[in-house]
Amino acid sequence: MRGDFIIKILETIGDLAVNTADLFDAILVSGYGASFSKLDYEISKKHRERDKKSEGKELKRRKKQEYYNLIYYLKKNGLIKEQKKENKKLLVLTQKGKEKLSFLKKRKLPAPFYQKEQGDGFTIIIFDVPEIQKNKRDWLRVALRNLDFKIIQKSVWIGKVKIPKEFLEHLYEMDLINCVEIFEISKAGSLERLI
Repeated sequence: MRGDFIIKILETIGDLAVNTADLFDAILVSGYGASFSKLDYEISKKHRERDKKSEGKELKRRKKQEYYNLIYYLKKNGLIKEQKKENKKLLVLTQKGKEKLSFLKKRKLPAPFYQKEQGDGFTIIIFDVPEIQKNKRDWLRVALRNLDFKIIQKSVWIGKVKIPKEFLEHLYEMDLINCVEIFEISKAGSLERLI
């Protein structure tokens, strides 16, 4: 038993697989008369802990580098600049940066999730959004799907749902209201067969 313990220590030192601090910790945790497998387990545990810390440091280093790359990109393109104020460096938007921010805010689409409310009749939505506004068309399809509308054809949807006020407001805000037709049918007639 003691021979196995000494062999493991000598192998570990000989392979340089573990630094002396890990070896010392493993011996303390395992105890003097510990088995070969117990010592091996403790040393492996130290390796895993070190690898995990190393991965965390690497991730942190990469995130920090991404941050500096982004700041460099924004400065290079004239969107931000450094200013000194009371011995502190501040990053401020340039006029070009303010214009870009305004543009991006206008382009941003709202979340396509709305409060669902069961309607009395059917609602049919037909839309024809130009290809140049493809992202808005995709948003509209996701919003309709989330409202439990079913597709009849590519741009014709039907559902037994009341149209939320916020949905209509978003259509106005995104300048889609002229591309969308909404019909409400109070008496289903032959439409019952479709659903």
